[in-house]
Amino acid sequence: MAVTHPSATLVVAIIVLLACTVTPAAASYMTVWQGPGCNNHAERYSVCGCSTINLRGGYEFVYQGQTAAVYNQRGCVGVASFRFRGSARGCTPFGWQSIFIQC
Repeated sequence: MAVTHPSATLVVAIIVLLACTVTPAAASYMTVWQGPGCNNHAERYSVCGCSTINLRGGYEFVYQGQTAAVYNQRGCVGVASFRFRGSARGCTPFGWQSIFIQC
């Protein structure tokens, strides 16, 4: 017959809770630059759903499990111009107006 100790159970529960709160979740994100190229002022988009892209000098999409689509209109309206299914970088101006990160 096994005997459980409340203090041991509490210690294990605390360790599990800390592991869950300390470990950051990796999520895909897009960094865009004012330009020219991938230089100067930058903004990062990492939230799930639609975001307006304000800078268009260059971009880097870092894939960490979530795909994304970019649109030539604000509000992620219409047909996607391009879909990211992996990491990509382009240091030339682009016309995308919004990005939708699928989570």
